[in-house]
Order: sequence, then C-alpha cells, then structure tokens
Amino acid sequence: MTAVLSLDRLGVRRRADGAALVTDVSLAVEAGGTLGIVGESGSGKSLTLRAALGILPPTLEATGGIRRDGRAAMVFQEPATALNPTLRVGSFVAGTWRRHHPGASRAAARAATVDLLAQVGIADPAARTRAWPHELSGGMRQRVMIAAALATDPRVLLCDEPTTALDVRVQARILALLRGLIADRGMALVFVSHDLAVVASVCARIAVMRAGSLVEEGPAARVLTEPRHPYTRELLEANLARRLAARPKESA
Repeated sequence: MTAVLSLDRLGVRRRADGAALVTDVSLAVEAGGTLGIVGESGSGKSLTLRAALGILPPTLEATGGIRRDGRAAMVFQEPATALNPTLRVGSFVAGTWRRHHPGASRAAARAATVDLLAQVGIADPAARTRAWPHELSGGMRQRVMIAAALATDPRVLLCDEPTTALDVRVQARILALLRGLIADRGMALVFVSHDLAVVASVCARIAVMRAGSLVEEGPAARVLTEPRHPYTRELLEANLARRLAARPKESA
C-alpha cells in the first residue's frame, strides 16, 4: 500500500547558523495507518510534524524528502490559541471548508459545518455554530479544531499533543473520538506526545525521538514490551512512575 505521508532523511536546521535541530528522520504512514511519535520536550517531535506539513517558521528550513499523497491537516496542542477569538466557531469551520471547496455556497458550507460538528460529538451542533471560542470548554474547543481539520478532507491527520492541556476524562473522550474518526474515514494518523501510554492507546506503531534523531521505531506492542533502545526504556519507566504517583492513595 502506498504511503500517504513519507519522510526520507528529514532534517530541520536554523538558517542563521545551520544548527541541526532534527537529523535524518525517515518515517512513513499508509492510509488508515496510525503512527505515534514520542520523546521528551525538545526532542524534535513537533518540528518533525511542522516540517512534514510545510509550516516551519521562516527562521528554520527543512532538508531531505517529504512526500504527501493528498491533503494533510494538523490539530494543535492548545485550541484556545489556535482558534480565532474574533470568529464564531461556525464561521471558523465554514471558512476552512469553503477554502477547500471553492465555488460552494454559504448554505452548503453551513450544512457541512453542522455535519462536521456533529461528527466530532458536539451536541446541538446547529446552535453551537453561533458560539464564541471563549464560551466553550477546552474539550469542546479541541473538538472544533478537529472539525476544522476534517473540513479539509485530509488523507492524514497530524496531531501535535492535542490532549496535553485537557484533564484525564476529557482526554479519554478526545482519544476515543480520534480512534473512531480514523476507523470511519480511513485516514492516516500521526500523533505526537511525550506520553507513551497515550500514544499506545491510538497508534499501532511508535517512533521514539531523542535530541532530534529517531532512536527506535516499530509496532507499539513490541516497543512497549521489548524496547531496544535505553532511552525508550527510560521513557517507559518515567511514564510508569508518573502514573503510579498520580493514583489515589488507599485509606488505612
């Protein structure tokens, strides 16, 4: 099966001094495939996604090969800053939809927007189109961002830590939503996170990055149970320690 997104020795460097921030990353994901990229802050995960989508800041440049078969769309970590506070959420999603469906009427865009908001689990979607971003919860705002991403009819959805700013219960709902959308639409998913457990809940394959380089990649079940790189083992131990510390203590 042909990859919908492939990176061939991708690099990212600063234009000013040529310093390498990402080095020789080669990854691919097929239609319907799910790939998680994990690593600590500063490991190059988000830069890899931004380079793949072609949205690096002007101070940086990408090297190597980037191939996309069809559209890619991104869901960012913090929806409060990604949404336009001067636009009602319906106008935001409809504007995105019309940009990718040139010539479509406003009525068609409104109907598509209501349908997209319903697909991402927003109750009473027609009424919600009139809401301002500040009137919605963090989880609802992230659902709106996912709807806007779907408005582009992407073949691959790139998610840059989309649940980090959400509480655990809302996080679980968003992850379940993403699993359902991937299954229903046959899209590919690339999901970036520092949390191996979160990535494993939505991705069949896991890639591990450290200091801008890819150190391990393989099926999620193998990476989680038989990690081959010492850094992957460190990540697993850190995830387990954090989750154990977060468990409520039993009363005596």
